[in-house]
Amino acid sequence: MKKLKLRVSLFITVVATTFSWAQTDPKVEQTNTWLSYNGNHKLTEKWALHTEYQLRRNEGLKNPMQHLIRFGLDYHLNKDVSVTAGWAYIETAAYGEFAEQIPSKFNNHKFNEQRLWEQLAINHKNSGRFFFDSRFRLEQRWSQSFTNTGTPMSPNFARYDDPEEGYWKLRHRARYRFRVQVPLTSSTMKDNTLFLALADEIMVNVGKKVTANVFDQNRLSVALGWRFTKDSNIQLGYLNQFSEKSDGINKENNHTLTVGYTHNLDFTKK
Repeated sequence: MKKLKLRVSLFITVVATTFSWAQTDPKVEQTNTWLSYNGNHKLTEKWALHTEYQLRRNEGLKNPMQHLIRFGLDYHLNKDVSVTAGWAYIETAAYGEFAEQIPSKFNNHKFNEQRLWEQLAINHKNSGRFFFDSRFRLEQRWSQSFTNTGTPMSPNFARYDDPEEGYWKLRHRARYRFRVQVPLTSSTMKDNTLFLALADEIMVNVGKKVTANVFDQNRLSVALGWRFTKDSNIQLGYLNQFSEKSDGINKENNHTLTVGYTHNLDFTKK
């Protein structure tokens, strides 16, 4: 019971801090929709393949915002602890109020990103109906920029080279997510169960290239999910993404509808 109270208190503290940040001006309020697929596919008793795709849209579903492809190789140290290393590709479009500013200081051009990432995932000991887990992630992010009116093959293609770094700019980020899941229609998390998922993830920039914004963003989410089987579920929820721009002053507060589908495969049974 003491551990449960400690975890709940920690979660409430993080949530309160998030709302405190979100009241800081100047900021813009936006609405987005994120659609995602996740799968961790068992290859052996210890190894699994992580696959992920996310489609993110701005102003509901009206405008492009971002799409993300992520792959990783999982190694399970035991049934509760796993480590992962992988690669991701992200393309971010010019979106929202900042992109409409003339001149815009931030995302008035689209940019691509190649990313390496490493992760530690831990399933904590359950407390009754409450299922807790933590995720620690490090990211090495190489960003590539070009205008939103041109492509590398077009005559108006514009590169944003840095005299020291060149075309690709390397940045580092650390992330931590704490999540709790609670079955609602049964006493345990079993097949054909409606469940509630609450999570908060904080991201900070690290390394010598960090200037004004050590804090990068916070993602607070709540979702209702339906578990079909232990390897398949769907979740519908709300995510508040509060992010800080590189100047450390301007901020975004994104109200986001999330739809996520998870389906895992077990290739050891094929």
